[in-house]
Amino acid sequence: MKDTLNIMVPVDFTPVSYRAIEFLAFLMDKTPINTHLVHVIEVNSAEWAGSVDASETVNKGELKQKQQLAEQKFTELKQHVDFSFTSEIVYGGLTTTLANYVNNKNIDLVIMGTDGADGWLEKVSGSEAQHVVRYTNIPVITIHKNAAITPIQNLLWVADFEAEKQPEQSVATIKMLQQLFQAKLHLLQIVDKEDEAKAQQLKGKMQDFAEQLKLQNYELHLHHNYKIPAGVRSFNEVSEMDLVLIGTHGRKGISHLFYGSIAETLVNHCIRPLMTYHLN
Repeated sequence: MKDTLNIMVPVDFTPVSYRAIEFLAFLMDKTPINTHLVHVIEVNSAEWAGSVDASETVNKGELKQKQQLAEQKFTELKQHVDFSFTSEIVYGGLTTTLANYVNNKNIDLVIMGTDGADGWLEKVSGSEAQHVVRYTNIPVITIHKNAAITPIQNLLWVADFEAEKQPEQSVATIKMLQQLFQAKLHLLQIVDKEDEAKAQQLKGKMQDFAEQLKLQNYELHLHHNYKIPAGVRSFNEVSEMDLVLIGTHGRKGISHLFYGSIAETLVNHCIRPLMTYHLN
């Protein structure tokens, strides 16, 4: 486990973006953290030449005004929190700029709040948090504006434990979180119908999965629902999970429109903080 974690929190200075800081406080109590609070001023990449002064076709006055406002907000924030942080104002498209920052600064984990998205908007464009999950190759913890934030005692890991191979780095992050909080790990597979023979077979696969990864302090759960996101939500409603963990294939473009992503649906609707990580 690293001595110090590098964590990025995107902020737009709205209440929902500050929800990530609420969750971050639990981690700060357990391990040293370098906190990067990042505000993106969105500009067209075709017009951006690396700085406001060098970009000839942008509205320089408007961008400088936005920069000054962001600097003022960061100054005010420093007066209201009891931890130190690096504040960054960056320019470009929201998703690509944050993804580049993650790579350039060797960020270990992203934590961000989300308003979510619904209906056709969710299918076509999704929320900003969905986009960051899709394009960022490290684990991302998203916190819906209505999600309950509680001390981490129980981790809920949702997967198809028979079919999915989990990436080593993400497994290491999950084990790190479990170790930091001395939490119990709950492995959950959603099944579409009750079938006792199949249930026992799945439980065996889940046990094999746990043993192969040398997991400790865990329980196995099967929950019946025809749709995985709805199943996770209903399981959470009757259990006391503090953080949900799920992998995503990070589909982009037209394949995302047709196939979607269970993880990204949960980003928009999960009633608990959700950590997503890429499976490929």
